[in-house]
Amino acid sequence: MKGLRGDILLILMVMMLFPMFAFSAETDQYLTWGIELKDSADKLNKYFNDTLSDYLEKVNKRAKPIEDPEELTVAIYYHFFQFLGWSRFRTFIRHDPEIEKYPNMSIGARKYQRMSIHRGFAFPYILPMARTIRVGDIYFGIDKMCHFLGFGRRYYQKYCEYIKEGLSEEEAMRKVVLWGVVHEDNLVGKLVDGIFSHGDLEANFQGFCLARDLCGGNPPYIERVDGKWKLVRPIDLRNYITPGFDESYNNSHFWAMRKRIVLRILTNEYCDKLQLPEVQKRFEQYKKYELSFSQKVIQEYFEKKGKNPQKEQSIYTLCLKKHEKQTPMEEVHCPSIDNKHS
Repeated sequence: MKGLRGDILLILMVMMLFPMFAFSAETDQYLTWGIELKDSADKLNKYFNDTLSDYLEKVNKRAKPIEDPEELTVAIYYHFFQFLGWSRFRTFIRHDPEIEKYPNMSIGARKYQRMSIHRGFAFPYILPMARTIRVGDIYFGIDKMCHFLGFGRRYYQKYCEYIKEGLSEEEAMRKVVLWGVVHEDNLVGKLVDGIFSHGDLEANFQGFCLARDLCGGNPPYIERVDGKWKLVRPIDLRNYITPGFDESYNNSHFWAMRKRIVLRILTNEYCDKLQLPEVQKRFEQYKKYELSFSQKVIQEYFEKKGKNPQKEQSIYTLCLKKHEKQTPMEEVHCPSIDNKHS
């Protein structure tokens, strides 16, 4: 009991001292199993490219325009996202009626939470719920775009620092990914909401990838033309949104009371749904995507620690354990839980 009180006190102190680190919200893609959403890629791409082009025009008209590509990239990311409570991109997604969300906005936040895997008493973890949208093949929570822009910018800034220090591109990327892991395991994940979100980390990394490509890609998206910054080719966000954003596929792992509640719900309510043709079709499509550099580094990180809580808490592991309890061991036949990440 004494240890539990200490844990709660620590969590409350972190939440009071570090509110700026709470980029994310709770989200639940399991709810969309068997649901097909309209693809919003065209809408998001148009908004992103139009907003970016408009911003570049404003930059070019300044009395003292931005000269440095790195400074411009950081300014662009700030323009789209400053902090969780103020984000142009998230506001657009939430309020555009043509972007189909699940559950739709007629469902209140409390009802959504009661529908989700995050229902139940899990003090002191109280965060907003992010709706799910679809972009291309991928289903993911709107909160991932906050990570994409907020932590994508931070990854990019740290990456540039490491490159200036003389690190190779791979060494610099590895360092920023591991920096993200430490933060997710402490200030922005586990201690704030009881969730270590592998989906958040993937969104962080892919946001970094776009930041790096904006002015430095091969070819870049933005170039200096006649002394003015110009978007020379459109950005397709589908190139940066991967199956790793979907938390029912690239599952989170949980801590304390959150773990007890969520794992029980997954075991009791989603093992049968895992075999739905719509779910299997979605996951088969996801398997066509190669794991990102970030996902590979994170896998190596947990392998070195000798414990992989993501794998231990995956729907495949939970359902296998449930099946073993219900069926004599000699009759058990279940696909390898490693298939998801193969």
